[in-house]
Amino acid sequence: MVVAWTLATDPSDNYLECNGQAVDSTKYPKLYALMHNTPDYRGIFLRGLGGNSAALGELQSDAIRNITGSFMVAGNGNDHGLGQPQSGAFYQSWRTSGSEWGNNGTPYYMTYFDASRVVPVAVENRPVNKAVRYFIKAK
Repeated sequence: MVVAWTLATDPSDNYLECNGQAVDSTKYPKLYALMHNTPDYRGIFLRGLGGNSAALGELQSDAIRNITGSFMVAGNGNDHGLGQPQSGAFYQSWRTSGSEWGNNGTPYYMTYFDASRVVPVAVENRPVNKAVRYFIKAK
């Protein structure tokens, strides 16, 4: 049995932290018969089996929700910009100077992609969470 533990102190000598440590065969013979090391659940979200989960015990890699948006370019293909209207993660800004894309200072619309306009963003992909330590009942 694996339990989520919310304290910095260990629950008791009857539990081992799920950090990949070796199981002592003399101290925990029943657990050792099942596994020689505890599972390593540090930094891993445990997920109930079913729905979109991977197979039992299989590590499923990270993924993000699809991010979409659109913009229209008007004219005969020579109108670089004028992508009105935009939706989703796209937005535009009117520029009156600069040399991006070799425009020699001619005013233009610059089209940008910003995922934060559609989904929450961070430096990692993650579900809503709260940190816990996982322990396995050893005896």
